[in-house]
Amino acid sequence: MKSIFAVVVALVALQDFASALINPIIPGWNPDPTFIRVGPNYFIATSTFETWPGVPIYHSTDLVNWDLIGHGLNRPSQLALFGTPFAGGVWAPALRYHDGVYYLTTTARYVYTSEFRLFPRSFYVTTTDIFSNEWSDPIYFDFLGYDSDLFWDTNGDVYCTWAGINNAADKIYGIYQSKVDLATGDSLTPAQLIFNGTLPNNSTARPEGPHVYLINGTYYLMIAEGETLKWHGRSSSNDIQRGPSPSGPWENNPNNPILFNGANLSLPVQDTGHSDLVELEDGTWWGSALAVRPQEGNFSHQQLVLTIVLLYAHSVQTFHSLTARPGYLRIKGNAYAPGDRDSPACSCGNKRFRPTSNLTEAGVSVLVGDNMHNDIAVTGDFAGSGKRYIVGPWALTTTNNTITEVSYAELGTEDEPVTLTIIGNSTEYTLGYAEGNSPSLPSSRSIANFFFTGASFAIYNTGTGMPTLAPADFKYWKQD
Repeated sequence: MKSIFAVVVALVALQDFASALINPIIPGWNPDPTFIRVGPNYFIATSTFETWPGVPIYHSTDLVNWDLIGHGLNRPSQLALFGTPFAGGVWAPALRYHDGVYYLTTTARYVYTSEFRLFPRSFYVTTTDIFSNEWSDPIYFDFLGYDSDLFWDTNGDVYCTWAGINNAADKIYGIYQSKVDLATGDSLTPAQLIFNGTLPNNSTARPEGPHVYLINGTYYLMIAEGETLKWHGRSSSNDIQRGPSPSGPWENNPNNPILFNGANLSLPVQDTGHSDLVELEDGTWWGSALAVRPQEGNFSHQQLVLTIVLLYAHSVQTFHSLTARPGYLRIKGNAYAPGDRDSPACSCGNKRFRPTSNLTEAGVSVLVGDNMHNDIAVTGDFAGSGKRYIVGPWALTTTNNTITEVSYAELGTEDEPVTLTIIGNSTEYTLGYAEGNSPSLPSSRSIANFFFTGASFAIYNTGTGMPTLAPADFKYWKQD
């Protein structure tokens, strides 16, 4: 699970599509892509980490134009993310199709602290109609690991392959496998370490993202590797091996890594990895992979000036309405704010909002995670007089709910619409506002740090620890 933010890129180009193909094929925060073909249809699913709903499903018929058709994890019974930290949640799915059924395997990790020393259990959901957006409740495997992948052998045996560690003390990563019963998720054979990867076999090497294929009578194991200084300090790469069975033994490809851009750090695309392969009807092959486009030499995994995900919420509650005030998106607030590890009323605008106190606040956010976000919002005063203020931009440190910088600007009216703006360039965002038809007043604030999954834009409404009855009505969201 190479869980940096990512764009999905095509690895191999068909001659017929070469002139139409534009990489990235799915821009923005879409890491760890998994890729399948069913007849004339192509599908890609990606990680979502602490956001909900989980695992978007994209569809295409030409490998060029992709549409979001749903999410594999879209009910509380499938995925509950309350208390999930930044970069936790749903990791590296694998999408597969067998005998009329779509299978989506993934892992949801909820904490990183010492009481959770091992990895969580992976699980899978199924559907017979991928366009319906109706997936089953999860069936959990009985092993601890992540980046799980299903493979059906010609004799009917089903193998689950995953990334795991040898024990909680050494934490040496490897690729494990067992035969499984898909009715229960239980293993039918003991877990077997089938591959250590191609890097030094110690805790710095992290073979992960395994996929098993059967091609022309030969089995192949493709993995992602990274988290090491071998490749000039960059991650990640992809390697492929072949063998006589789904479990190996594996013959290493002398040309490994088959995908790696880190040898030349001047290339515009870096950190390529987490690949998956698909055979087309004409027998040619395509692949998908994650990648990063560094900005002005900045390799800190930042997602800047890219198309971004417009939904961030741990929430499984209905906090929005398109009918309560026709022509507006109404966000009903709650006690949680962006960054709180629960259910902020936060969806990813010209806005109408009448705050009742200094605790009621509604605005926009450049949201990286619970410990890193910049917000600008409309709020009230302590007396509840009806006066409105612009608050922000402000950011959180590693101690959540600690305001490091904040400023207030009194608005001129109690009811004029307010436009909040976020302008991004290659290295920073600028937050600003305008009241009515007045010009926007920008206030520059840069988000610059190590980002594991990339930034999202969000609109939110919060009572800052208290219930709030003041709705926030957003008239439009415009993104160029």
